[in-house]
Amino acid sequence: MRVLIVDDSKTARAMCKRVLPVSLQQDLLEASGGEEALSLCRSQPIEIMFLDLTMPDVDGYQVLETLKNEGLARPKVIVMSADIQPEAKARIEKLGALGFLPKPANQSAVERFLQEHGML
Repeated sequence: MRVLIVDDSKTARAMCKRVLPVSLQQDLLEASGGEEALSLCRSQPIEIMFLDLTMPDVDGYQVLETLKNEGLARPKVIVMSADIQPEAKARIEKLGALGFLPKPANQSAVERFLQEHGML
């Protein structure tokens, strides 16, 4: 299963990688921004995406909108953010994200979310 971690912070990407189950670390890609993430989605199938919302080039909302509007193969998107308001949660779900995990995420929360959504 190809997994993509999208965050402009190298540290945040490393933290996300550490809390992923070993089974999801076999085919792992990283993107430092939304434009890079979209480029990867256009060039190869991505099954799961962990997506930050706040990024300087193309933010997480724009990534979700583009995936939806371009009809790209839609990965299962899990938004990871340090601060999310109820309005933002509703917006990401309307744009097709499976849900939200607070950042920094812990391993048990990630595994529980993945199990609930049939990805483990």
